[in-house]
Amino acid sequence: MKVGVTLVATRAGAVRGVDLGDVLLWQGIPYAAPPVGELRLRPPQPAVPWQGVREATAPGNAAMQSVLPGLPAPVMDEDCLYANVAAPSPDGRLRPVLVWVHGGGYLTGSGIDMYADGSLFARTHDLVVVSFNYRLGSLGFLDIGDSSGVSGLLDQIQALRWVQENIAAFGGDPKRVTLYGLSAGAKSVANLLASPLTRGLIHRAASSSGGGDHVATPAQAKAVTVRFLRELGVSADRVREVPAAEMLAAQDAIATGAKALWIWRPAIDGTVLSGRPIDAIAAGSAAGVPLLAQTCGNEGGTFQMMDGSTAAQAPRVLAELFGAAEADTMLAAYRESRPELDDTALGLAVLGDERYGIPTTRLAEAQARHAPVWRSRYDGPFPGVPATTPLGRLLRGGHGADGPMIWQSIPLTEPADRALSAELHDTWGHFARGDTPGWAPYDTEHRQTMIFDTGQSRVEPDPRPTERHAWNGRTWPSGTWWHLDGLN
Repeated sequence: MKVGVTLVATRAGAVRGVDLGDVLLWQGIPYAAPPVGELRLRPPQPAVPWQGVREATAPGNAAMQSVLPGLPAPVMDEDCLYANVAAPSPDGRLRPVLVWVHGGGYLTGSGIDMYADGSLFARTHDLVVVSFNYRLGSLGFLDIGDSSGVSGLLDQIQALRWVQENIAAFGGDPKRVTLYGLSAGAKSVANLLASPLTRGLIHRAASSSGGGDHVATPAQAKAVTVRFLRELGVSADRVREVPAAEMLAAQDAIATGAKALWIWRPAIDGTVLSGRPIDAIAAGSAAGVPLLAQTCGNEGGTFQMMDGSTAAQAPRVLAELFGAAEADTMLAAYRESRPELDDTALGLAVLGDERYGIPTTRLAEAQARHAPVWRSRYDGPFPGVPATTPLGRLLRGGHGADGPMIWQSIPLTEPADRALSAELHDTWGHFARGDTPGWAPYDTEHRQTMIFDTGQSRVEPDPRPTERHAWNGRTWPSGTWWHLDGLN
């Protein structure tokens, strides 16, 4: 490895990356000014220009965040707005760009999650690949007015603007940008497609386990703010004076682990988001943007692994949303559809559809009015977990299982798993290059859906229709699955 042999001039200054021979890497590039002091909970500002050459050979700080149990703590700081770029060796051509939005429930994570250094897609599909950090938790989404409740979303928009202004210098084509996210990253994709501030910044989009509904209403955002300030012990006008570590402690006092994942999310502010993203998308906010929309076949399994009380929440969640009688009707539909499910698996199926399955189907329906959409479902193994173990069976098709398969970021030992990963990787790579996936676009008549699975990937029309019909005509506010004081 040779360090510092490639120089690129960004609008803020020159950066020097790493030459791997066939791929060039730049990491830790500021795409905005540090959001500290008076810039805390304010819209991101352009990166502060620097003199000379900035070494871009290591990822920048992750955002301040609550660390989920069992995961290592990243190097984190409030100064966190950094981007990473991987690109094939230059030959004078501008290549398609793949921009990754990391997940983590708006609570945890960083741009290098699953992405690693981004070099594989650069090698295999001749793409320029970008990832970035954005503000999380209370520092990203606490609503104290003046669009503070969308600070993290505004970071994402600033990153897309940075791509438009700078990516040609790295060999990328600013007119061919594919945005891809998983989980909170996928919900971010819908938010960005809905926002009027992203017009012309996104040309294709891919969503893994997302939907277009996971935003906070003004009432929900206010309830979180009241509870958070109570834990912090200061008034809203003093939030910018509090050490960042105390902000984290206050948000952890509300909830930790899986129970905290859906407290923090962008607020409907009337400017960045005028309402639910799904409604703007249905009205044509992203007209002409092709979409690849995937969910996992057992989304809830991952959350059951994180918190063993997850499945048991399903009857109560449905009853609180739709009433006890309707909850019984919906549960009966799932039992009819898949009588082999025990009570735990049944609860996980319902919750997985409430959070991801049905919102993603509705996102596909909404965007299909205005652009080609391809729908898929991942039913394969969770990478790194032996498939024959109880945990492997619980996590098969679990939330997030498709991400490492697409990015090929976890070593696989089974030939069938490697073949499935190659199939997914190629599907996403070709899509980012502007190709069409190898199955028919989605529509509400045929609902053609690719099912990705080991040794048996196939296209099915309208998979699990009885379960889908159970949600027909129902809308509901996106919240948490658990009772949290002051937030339910």
